[in-house]
Amino acid sequence: MAPDRQADPLSGIHMRKPKRSEPDETADPELEELIERDRAELLYSLGGGSVFVTVAVSFLLILLVQAPGEWSALLAWFAAIVLVSAIRSVDIFILFPRVRRKPFDGRKMIRRFGLGTSTLALLLGSFPIFFFPHLAVVERAYAFMVCFGMAGGSVTVLSASFPLIVTYCTAVLLPGVAETLIAYQPGGQKFAVIGIVGYISSFFFARTTSRTVLRGLRLMRTNQVLTLRSEQERVHLEAMKSDLADANESLERRVCERTAQLAHEVAERERYAAALSRLASTDPLTGLYNRPTFTARLAGRAEGSVGAPGRVALLFIDLDSFKQINDLRGHEMGDQVLRQTAERVARVIGATGDVARWGGDEFLVALPDCGGEEALRHAERLIEAIKTPITVGADVCRVEASVGVALYPDNGDTADSVIRAADVAMYAAKREGKSRAKRFDPVLADDMADRYDLEQGLRDAIKGDQFRLVFQPIIDARTGACTAFEALLRWNHPVRGAVSPATFIPVAEQSGQIERIGRWVLEEACRAATGWPDPSIAVTVNISVSHVLVGSLLDDVEHALAVSGLPPSRLKIEITETMFLHDADRSAPLFDRLRQMGVGILLDDFGTGFSSLSFLGNLPIDVIKIDQSFVRDAGRNGYATIEAILSIARALGLQVTAEGVETPEQNRNLVERGVGSVQGYLFSRPIPAAGVTDWLRMTGRVPDRPFDPAAAPALAASA
Repeated sequence: MAPDRQADPLSGIHMRKPKRSEPDETADPELEELIERDRAELLYSLGGGSVFVTVAVSFLLILLVQAPGEWSALLAWFAAIVLVSAIRSVDIFILFPRVRRKPFDGRKMIRRFGLGTSTLALLLGSFPIFFFPHLAVVERAYAFMVCFGMAGGSVTVLSASFPLIVTYCTAVLLPGVAETLIAYQPGGQKFAVIGIVGYISSFFFARTTSRTVLRGLRLMRTNQVLTLRSEQERVHLEAMKSDLADANESLERRVCERTAQLAHEVAERERYAAALSRLASTDPLTGLYNRPTFTARLAGRAEGSVGAPGRVALLFIDLDSFKQINDLRGHEMGDQVLRQTAERVARVIGATGDVARWGGDEFLVALPDCGGEEALRHAERLIEAIKTPITVGADVCRVEASVGVALYPDNGDTADSVIRAADVAMYAAKREGKSRAKRFDPVLADDMADRYDLEQGLRDAIKGDQFRLVFQPIIDARTGACTAFEALLRWNHPVRGAVSPATFIPVAEQSGQIERIGRWVLEEACRAATGWPDPSIAVTVNISVSHVLVGSLLDDVEHALAVSGLPPSRLKIEITETMFLHDADRSAPLFDRLRQMGVGILLDDFGTGFSSLSFLGNLPIDVIKIDQSFVRDAGRNGYATIEAILSIARALGLQVTAEGVETPEQNRNLVERGVGSVQGYLFSRPIPAAGVTDWLRMTGRVPDRPFDPAAAPALAASA
């Protein structure tokens, strides 16, 4: 188990290089931003008074002009000065205090301040251009003095921004100098020279002042930053000391914890190693040996590496009908059955041998130093133990087992070969009736090979067009008319020739192919019926229990009717009593649904499964077919059994069909006792699909015309 990851006690300690004591004027954006804010605040703090000074100076300049014709222009000029000054006052005294309540962009505020200042400077500088021509020399001198005073004052007020000083001085002084030079009035050149000298001098003074102010701001902010950083470093060092002390304590604690954890991990790894070894060698569901481990131990017993070398008896156990339990009652129930079966097998065998779950519902038992008769006795004990009812909650189920017995080295000289021999014996036990033990015989191997050949042949039968259907008529006992045909499957094997359904149907059921074959029979029977000349004649199809249990019958019937176009009322499904013995709760709703569709349900071979008589009245059926064995034996034993069946059918409102009618006497006796329909060689042997129409015509099968048995044999002989 991986240890829990804990935080490194030193991970919170960050060693940083000390900051340089000298400020870097270009490398610290935070410091530069603070300085820009200081410059903006200095400009706004000094700019408030300059607004009023500008208005006052503008008013004095108006008083210098003694030209009444220019009063309108003067008033407009002064109004512009007042308007811009008012806007600047709002910005300086109202808007900026709100901005500075939180961090702001210093450069942006400097540009905004500069816009207002430059606008006023341009308005002041426009005075000489518009009004100097109307002024005397003395008045011009006064005006120049005012402009020089404003320019000089700007050096102090705007000291936080050298570019703004240059802009202001240029806008205020140069227009007057230019106008004086252009007008060329007496004494004007002196004013121009004085203006130029003053303009240039103001630059040098402004540069020195601006640098001094900026250096002061930078030093102030640098000292603040250094002081703050010094305090931060002190706090950081104190935190490092505390972290180091905590880390030292944590390391000591973790050493102790890690030591204990390592000891726990060693114990856990040993436990996990044992668990992995157990998982690798046992089946997770039952706890028995799994296939690889059992095979290795069986080989070891045969070779002498496990115990003393000698004879080994192998028992191959397969549960009968377990698949139905698993499918019908759910996998949880199936798992419980497997667990309890495994416990019973292990309890019976004890420590005398090895027990394994081979896979699915198969178990293997290896018994050392055990002969054939003793192995069979063990097998019988196992069968008895397994068949005891199994209780899971409120459910009770019963399973039985078929057991195959093989001996090493008599029936195989390797582990694999003796397992195959036991498997062959187990299948032989199933074929003989299940719930029994069978010892391996070499002849059984030939039987298994033959069965395997049949399985492979069945896989190719449909594709190879080896299947065909024949049809045996069912006759109305009262009118003699043919009312239906029973579809019977025939297989013409390419090597074996004709194979009896009694031979290949069980193989198809056991190998899981009956569903595919049953689907083909349904479709072909429905297609054939659609071609018959009388649309009232039905077709009956035998359905295997295995086909019902896989759960696809309803879909298969719907598909067969859809692709053939046959009305549901013309299809009859023949089932056996054992169908409901497997799971009536599941089968009954299925056949109810088929009856709702219009499909008829016939109970075939009635009377051979007497255990179903108790719930016959609840079965979803329309017709019962008396098994041919009762008809055949009626001549010797009387008709008591048939009469009892007819009484039950009449009481339940069911129709009755008798199978295996071969003589006129049998037919007469059945009709006299009330049998509704008859079927057998007396009327016709099974007819090929292509001959049904001809058979109907030759025997006179037309509406309201009775059956003529004399015409039947010629057509039936070809079947």
